[in-house]
Amino acid sequence: MNTVQDGSEPFGPSRIVCISQNHTEHIRGLGNEPPDEMVIFNKPNPAIAAGLLAFGGEPLHCEGEICLMVGAEQL
Repeated sequence: MNTVQDGSEPFGPSRIVCISQNHTEHIRGLGNEPPDEMVIFNKPNPAIAAGLLAFGGEPLHCEGEICLMVGAEQL
């Protein structure tokens, strides 16, 4: 299981809940139309990585994220 650090303690979240399409300027900057509602989706623990990967020559867009850890169990 991949881990994240909270201070000096490693934690292994079972899932990551993501909210997307909620920043109008970024959506329009990509040439997309903002949706009527924000998009909520999950990512599994293996989505946690030490680096960013581009796939098949696609442009890589980075954003700042705000994370909140809820009910984490210490490993």
